[in-house]
Amino acid sequence: MLLHEDQDFALRREGRFLCATFGRPHRVLSTCPVNGGLREDLTHVCNHQSCEGSGHADRHALINDLGLQAYHHRACREAGIPGATTALMSTAANMQCAVLATASREELEVRVAATAGVLGNATRAGDRAPWHETRQGNRRVERESRVETRIETAAEIGGTIVAMVFINRPCTRACLVRAATMVTEGKSVAILDLRMPSRQSAGLATGTGTDQIAIAAPLAGDGEWERHWAGSHGTLGELLARATRDAVSRCLLLQNGVCAELRRSIWGALGRHGCTEEALRRCARVELSREEAELFEHNLMALVHDPQSAAAAYCLAESVDLSAAGVLHPEVAREAVLNQAGLLAATVAVHPERFAYFRDALKAEVERCPGELAALAVVRGFSAKWS
Repeated sequence: MLLHEDQDFALRREGRFLCATFGRPHRVLSTCPVNGGLREDLTHVCNHQSCEGSGHADRHALINDLGLQAYHHRACREAGIPGATTALMSTAANMQCAVLATASREELEVRVAATAGVLGNATRAGDRAPWHETRQGNRRVERESRVETRIETAAEIGGTIVAMVFINRPCTRACLVRAATMVTEGKSVAILDLRMPSRQSAGLATGTGTDQIAIAAPLAGDGEWERHWAGSHGTLGELLARATRDAVSRCLLLQNGVCAELRRSIWGALGRHGCTEEALRRCARVELSREEAELFEHNLMALVHDPQSAAAAYCLAESVDLSAAGVLHPEVAREAVLNQAGLLAATVAVHPERFAYFRDALKAEVERCPGELAALAVVRGFSAKWS
């Protein structure tokens, strides 16, 4: 399937491969382990699905046994492209979910062909890493048990954001490096706008642990000049970030079923802090009578997706995040979290005028972790709705 073709490149999707063939020499900056870095002799850039997202042990063993170089050339042969002049990226994402986004201004045009998944190994920049690279290979880093559990669970589901970026005008080497930062920022904006959680911490994700990029711009011909800058104050930087954001946002809907509307929920806001579906059910069984708990559980989906309750939950999560970042100092943070928990309970109860009552009732529970406090607020609010 031909997705795009002009004098610079042609982009085709065939089976598990999404390949760009250059129509003229390009300067390419990529993270590819083979033929990566800064190159001016490549004929192709390719993204492909190398395995399924979960449980594909045989495929992982094959890739590990072959090694990076041999697997690269095997995959290129399968795609019918030359291994010696191809930058190849890999992912567990479905190429049928790839998105091609375009942004333009005057003579400038940027195209981003992306695949994306974030449900499995989303991370926040600066999260403690689970692996340390050595000469002999990667070894696992000792970690706190709570975080380690999150990693093991995440490993069951793949997740990678891969972006192939094409600029229609020549760029200097330094400009391509700056372009890489704008593409990264655009990717992070897409994830942060959806408030996607890291799988390695309680923070909001900024990417995944296996993200890859390749950025290509044609080499300057006779009479052509090269762009020197791709920061956000210039149109090139704007287009790079905007096209990447749009492509990644659309990919997350196609690959993971994640979109802004579906992130509007109590556990979308507070799940990373421990207020999950199971935590809510467990709290209801403790706090409510058997009949009330059953009523709560039967109506849980409608409850957690209520727009006002979700808004209150996100306000609570923001207070926790601001406290963790040091924006709110500890003496204020406890009170801010308590205030938001009281608001959440009053909102669930559909009695906003009873905010002060719920705040006072939850005061004795403020030492609980934020997720437990939030779950308690939701359950008590639901009980008060019918009393």
